[in-house]
Amino acid sequence: MASIAWSEAFSVGNPLLDSDHRILIDLLVQLFDATDTGQSRDVVGSVLSALSEYAEHHFRREEAMMAASGFPGVEAHKAEHRKLEAHVRDVYARYRAGERGALNEQVVEFLKKWLTEHILVTDKSYRPWVERVVDGGARPPSVTLGDAKQS
Repeated sequence: MASIAWSEAFSVGNPLLDSDHRILIDLLVQLFDATDTGQSRDVVGSVLSALSEYAEHHFRREEAMMAASGFPGVEAHKAEHRKLEAHVRDVYARYRAGERGALNEQVVEFLKKWLTEHILVTDKSYRPWVERVVDGGARPPSVTLGDAKQS
């Protein structure tokens, strides 16, 4: 797998979602390293499980922010998330069942390609909306942090 690392090109304009994306990229690198260096099935399975669980956690957070911001493409975005979740759950189940090849270089490369393209294309489409989301709620576009009324 070609190297992957966080860069500002991945930023979606929301620090919490950017942090999630950094963690997902790190977990993907850990998964590649674990498979590439021949780590035990337990180690690889643990990293795959962590990646799957964190992706689902992140997707729910991202979907909540999209909804709070009024992003019009939230339902299509959710559908993409559900497809990947199902795929990763299937890979994990097959891997745990001992199926050889359930988690091979092509699967890890697919996950890398999906994640990077998803962030750089699909997630970037919601940037103008989620940039306004603060503490789980959206600020109206005309209000900036310094414009709050003084009482």
